[in-house]
Amino acid sequence: MPHYMEIDGINVEKAIEKACKELNINRDALKHDVVSYGSSGIFGLVGTKKAKIRVTIPDIETKTEEETIHKGASNIEDEFSEIINSGDNNENNIDKGLYILNRIIKTITDDAKTTVKIDENEVFYEIDCSNPSVIIGKQGQTLDAIQYIIGKIVKKNNGIKQNITVDIAGYLNKKRLKLSKLAEKMAQKAITNGKPMSLGQMNSYDRRIIHLTLKQNNEVVTHSVGEGFIKKLVIFPKKKRINNVNQAKSAKM
Repeated sequence: MPHYMEIDGINVEKAIEKACKELNINRDALKHDVVSYGSSGIFGLVGTKKAKIRVTIPDIETKTEEETIHKGASNIEDEFSEIINSGDNNENNIDKGLYILNRIIKTITDDAKTTVKIDENEVFYEIDCSNPSVIIGKQGQTLDAIQYIIGKIVKKNNGIKQNITVDIAGYLNKKRLKLSKLAEKMAQKAITNGKPMSLGQMNSYDRRIIHLTLKQNNEVVTHSVGEGFIKKLVIFPKKKRINNVNQAKSAKM
């Protein structure tokens, strides 16, 4: 089901420019309908109304980053296929994850140690390193890729239900707090403005934090848009979203 958002501007052209900027897409890729052309009022001073367009939020594909992560996972699976495919119990796979994590880390730095803690909700791999930034990477991308790969290996062909987490120097906890605050801030904007708010492209871990943070908020609903590991997350004000969906259905009749 497509999702929609409404954008306004002093005229239709400005509204289109604003929509392209917010969604980070070219004008040719923008799908929109004009809701209102607006009005200049009396001498441009009294009774002015902004133009408004309804925009279809596109499915976002970030193939370059996603394909890089999948390729890395595939290469590691090929290299360690004998180890990965040996044994058939959960504990064995968790140990495999720790072994392969150590091997991955050693290709980045020799100054690191890894441990694993297990409870009913999570398998938590922790990395201890004097220079965490070399493993975290730019905007956490290296750590994201490592977590994706280890999660894929640990959950391969077995019944592990816990979340798989790889962290270093409390980075994910700091990130969790930051994302929770961002979620609450953007949700309030969506409610106040009556418009969907986009949080951009996120991995599954980041999206899960947003979803859980706003799960108890009865005034908004969150949706991931796109396919694959990296998706766009949009926060919809509930009343506005219902209106947008109904309007979209009416337009097709």
